[in-house]
Amino acid sequence: MDQLVSLCPLAGTDLFQLQAPVSADGDVDLSVDGLNTFIERRTGQTGIRVEAVHWASAYSMNARLAARYRVQRIFLAGDAAHIHPPTGGQGLNTSVQDAYNLGWKLAAVLSGSAGRLLDSYEDERRPIAAEMLGLSEKLLDSARKGDMRRGRETQQLDLRYFKSSLVQPDSSPSRIASGERAPDALLTGAGGQVTRLFDLFKGPHWTLLGYEVKRDVMPSYAGVQAHTIGQEGDLLDPGRNMATTYGIHQGDLVLIRPDGYVAATASIQNAECIIEYLLSVER
Repeated sequence: MDQLVSLCPLAGTDLFQLQAPVSADGDVDLSVDGLNTFIERRTGQTGIRVEAVHWASAYSMNARLAARYRVQRIFLAGDAAHIHPPTGGQGLNTSVQDAYNLGWKLAAVLSGSAGRLLDSYEDERRPIAAEMLGLSEKLLDSARKGDMRRGRETQQLDLRYFKSSLVQPDSSPSRIASGERAPDALLTGAGGQVTRLFDLFKGPHWTLLGYEVKRDVMPSYAGVQAHTIGQEGDLLDPGRNMATTYGIHQGDLVLIRPDGYVAATASIQNAECIIEYLLSVER
């Protein structure tokens, strides 16, 4: 472990990231000369040379998680709520997701929704941070053994809030479910222009998608932007990209939260489930 040195190219640049365990005693020389001497001593090689240092730090490994994310009107997010080893690069993603999750709920409460909506922030985000801490420690242990491989779990694209108080029983047979991250899909507009679902989700609004549903029968609710996909809709799914990704069928509805997670699903026959869900968030 003491001889471990990791050099990783940073995609899209000519830079490399250097990582290595160092002694906790004394100061570490992070200058160009100091790092070159360090690399030569560790590797026995003189052909690896540092030309410039753009950012450097010596840090102690810690993994801590706040017991509470909310106490009355005080909320914790990001590094104030969780710190962990940087292995896996999870910190920024987790912190931004904390902020967005809390942000749309604060905005909703300030606009009149019930204050209990804010309780779901800790319910959703703290378990994610706990899992992330466990993953970071696992990756750190692997790195100490020379294994720098990273799996899909480090991308944070499969996070789910299935135990959240905001998750509702689904009322349609679609593959996508309440509490899951809504995936992207490529659609086309009436003029043939390509449109991404992610572009429709951008912003503080809720999004309601109706698959092969007529516009005039779509549920309507303040603060919800509705889009219909199909021959009689405002968007088309010519390659059935959305149909395949979402496992969605004719007449299905999918309600997306402001943070890009599925709030509820239903069919047009029981569209009142969507309105009931939105009302439950406000009460």
